[in-house]
Amino acid sequence: MAADDELLTLLRAIGDGDDADAPVDSDTLSTSLRWTPDEVAARLKDARAQMLIWGIRTGGTPAPRFAELELTVQGRRLMASAGLLKP
Repeated sequence: MAADDELLTLLRAIGDGDDADAPVDSDTLSTSLRWTPDEVAARLKDARAQMLIWGIRTGGTPAPRFAELELTVQGRRLMASAGLLKP
């Protein structure tokens, strides 16, 4: 899977949790996406650098790790442009 596709997959998982009012964190993403913690951390780092997500930074490895992840306005715009936002 290409990095852009992985980023959209990550954003979709965060958005789905947000829509379901279920807290999303690094561990939840690793389990639901069946990605290693290193893969999740790498994509979260990319998403945060592009200001696509917001979350509370937590300790632990691999870093970065987040709790209470949400999509930012920019993240929602990217999802909408990719046709991945629910109506």
